[in-house]
Amino acid sequence: MILLMILIYLWCIKPNKLTKERRKKMQTYISHYIAHRGLFDSNLSIPENSIPAFKRAVEHGFGIELDVRLTKDRQLVVFHDATLLRMCGVNKKVADLTYEELKQYRLEHTNHGIPALKEVLNVIDQKVPVVIEIKAEKNSALTAKILDQQLKARHYNSNFCIESFKPFALKWYRDHRPEIIRGQLVSDYIKNRKNRSLFVSLILNGLLLNVFSRPDFIAYNYKCANKEKYRIMRKLFQFISAGWTFKSEEELKRVRNIFEIIIFDGFIPSNQKAKGKMELINKH
Repeated sequence: MILLMILIYLWCIKPNKLTKERRKKMQTYISHYIAHRGLFDSNLSIPENSIPAFKRAVEHGFGIELDVRLTKDRQLVVFHDATLLRMCGVNKKVADLTYEELKQYRLEHTNHGIPALKEVLNVIDQKVPVVIEIKAEKNSALTAKILDQQLKARHYNSNFCIESFKPFALKWYRDHRPEIIRGQLVSDYIKNRKNRSLFVSLILNGLLLNVFSRPDFIAYNYKCANKEKYRIMRKLFQFISAGWTFKSEEELKRVRNIFEIIIFDGFIPSNQKAKGKMELINKH
């Protein structure tokens, strides 16, 4: 009975088995360092998730990670937090405001506003790989659906992948756009329970919802590299993993060879390409 339960658990948590074609698609994310929320620098008045941050990342040849959220009128904007408090000094939720209302606010006391996704896609223009994180407090599948509609409308057909902490956002892509690469973000859901029940936190912490989403890669806080759970997962499934978020060259050097996909912010890596990673993917 115990053995059966273990086998069921392993079946539930296993990532997607990558075909040669999907491995090839993932090589672009492995061969570029990914700038977290763009190549932002507050000292240069370039806020995170802003048009200048994305332009700067493109100019340096870095891949880009960005966050998308739905407004009250179902427009997609590029913004990380659920509220405007940290970035704009206003304690209002993005989901409670229309896009027109959001346009009045500035990021970190600069002249830069909260960009619509369509503006950002025009700036990046498929020049570098993009990792799009789906943010949603409710109905993440709806956010995934509208994201897909906007990507299609902008003829953005390649050089992007999807990731989310929300398994059902990934499930939407698995069901409706299975050709798109998708990644499951992982946090310590027990430690950071917020408003979740312990039961739900245990399910998320154990990656049990992978059975629905079957992610192509799993994105971990890079500090998980030394945790036994991560090591066991790597040995069992030999999956592709992303490490987030490296804040210095020293952090990057310590565990660079453990993660295939590197997501950084707060500095400019000395080597823009993740050399050696192309060989790692072929071992899986």
